[in-house]
Amino acid sequence: FGINSILYQRGIYPPETFTRVTHYDMSLQLTTDPKLKNYLTNVVSQLKEWLFECTVQKLVLVITCLETNEVLERWQFDIECDKSAKESSAPREKSIKTIQDEIRSVIRQITATVTFLPLLETPC
Repeated sequence: FGINSILYQRGIYPPETFTRVTHYDMSLQLTTDPKLKNYLTNVVSQLKEWLFECTVQKLVLVITCLETNEVLERWQFDIECDKSAKESSAPREKSIKTIQDEIRSVIRQITATVTFLPLLETPC
């Protein structure tokens, strides 16, 4: 949801290629663009593997200028894996409310950050 939120709020894809959904007691934008959906599905699938193996430490979304390839924005999400969960066969107990609160917090941080950023005036 975070990547969709950034792509929508920063105007990387046209607003008509997103649909509004409600998850985690929040209104969110999800892409309807088939190529982008497929790409994000592949990224998330790989990310799940890395999370399970505890081999990922950060996820970075880079927004570049289409014409010059200049980096315009860099969104970095630091990831903390629970390595003890990998060693234990018992599932970790984390309430749905806690998980939803954490997701809402990330989305709110993205939205708050976007309000301070200048408009992107070049095709990205």
